[in-house]
Amino acid sequence: MLTTAIVTGATGFVGTHLRNELVANGVEVTALCRENSLNISRLPQEIAWVYSLDDVPAADVFYHLAWQDASGAGRQNAAVQSENVTLALNALNAAYASGCKRFVILGTVYEKFADTVRKRRSYGGSDFYILCKDLTHALTNQLAYKLGIEYTYVQICHPFGKFVKPEQMLANVIGGLLDGKAVELGPGTEYYDIVAVEDLVCGLRLAGESDNVRREYYIGSGNPRLLRDYLTEARRVLGVDTPLNFGARPHDGLHFQRKWFNISDAKHDLSYSAKLGFEKMVKGYIENG
Repeated sequence: MLTTAIVTGATGFVGTHLRNELVANGVEVTALCRENSLNISRLPQEIAWVYSLDDVPAADVFYHLAWQDASGAGRQNAAVQSENVTLALNALNAAYASGCKRFVILGTVYEKFADTVRKRRSYGGSDFYILCKDLTHALTNQLAYKLGIEYTYVQICHPFGKFVKPEQMLANVIGGLLDGKAVELGPGTEYYDIVAVEDLVCGLRLAGESDNVRREYYIGSGNPRLLRDYLTEARRVLGVDTPLNFGARPHDGLHFQRKWFNISDAKHDLSYSAKLGFEKMVKGYIENG
């Protein structure tokens, strides 16, 4: 039974929603965040929080979500991205030292492009982010074996909802559509998976509280679609006629595979299912915007 939890990145997009999901289900949460966090006001006064890994108490589950510059131009900063790897290892060591029973860490399907990045003879804007995510997965997995702590790695694709950063893909496109400016896009012919952040954090909670969990899960919508289909529907939901110029930008060379978005293990082991459809997701974002 999950009664206590630590959450790093607790003032971030996913962290804020996870904290609320846990509290709503009777879990006592300690939030770990940077002292200079721009979003510190998101933490309610009744929630305990700490600023250092040295101060985390024992808990049933340690959720590590913190990742500096997970989007935007910061992805191109190799030094910052590598610091995230060290942070994840330090968080796992702190979880073990404080007596936490399970370590749940948030990853991304983008790390599956690590081999592509290593083999090609060119540079892409997300390369350092991709490589450091992949390295974090490998190193924390092995460190968890060494320490003997329960470990679950949760991969996601594109969560969406309140507090999402405006530079994130769907938020950026919606902003352009509402501004009435033609949105220039790549081909949009790749399968993609957009999940409501409320559904994602439910899956994260289940990964922390369920028995006999695997070491890795993918949590998503259960209904991956072509990216151009998502964006075309977003325009319909918004009720605008702003052009979506697919193909105006070149393909970035990253080819998603639909099989990456398979939630069957999460459904079987965690009884997870996504509840919010894409239309409700977009409408909720606008209403909360």
